[in-house]
Amino acid sequence: MKELIDKHVLIHPLLPIDPAQKQGHLGTISYASYDNEIMEVSFEDGEKSLYLTDALLVFKSIRELSQTIKEQQLLTEKNLKTFMDVYLILKNEGRSQVPKAFHMILSNNQILSLATVSLTSRLELTLPEDMHPYWQKGPKR
Repeated sequence: MKELIDKHVLIHPLLPIDPAQKQGHLGTISYASYDNEIMEVSFEDGEKSLYLTDALLVFKSIRELSQTIKEQQLLTEKNLKTFMDVYLILKNEGRSQVPKAFHMILSNNQILSLATVSLTSRLELTLPEDMHPYWQKGPKR
């Protein structure tokens, strides 16, 4: 899970219980423990807190964002422009501009839901089927 370290994440804005009170804040993963799906997230103020992966939002892949643009007909012109701006930032400017892209959509729930996915969902898409049983989730373990 080394690839998760320093990954930018957004604490889900609607997280019902957050002892750190960081709902809607940006942070970076500073420690990843896949076996129990807990991530330590560091914030700009130096604070750190633990979160389950389903409480953390990440951007969808460029391919998924592109597909959303093609399929999405319900976006207003303003929202489509914002979505396109985010897409272009992520596609052309890369990882260093992820915080900028998150700030652009943070106050827009429609775009936020179209452009992001929980880290849990992202991890489930990338895990190999034949991984060592120690790392498998659920009763197979």
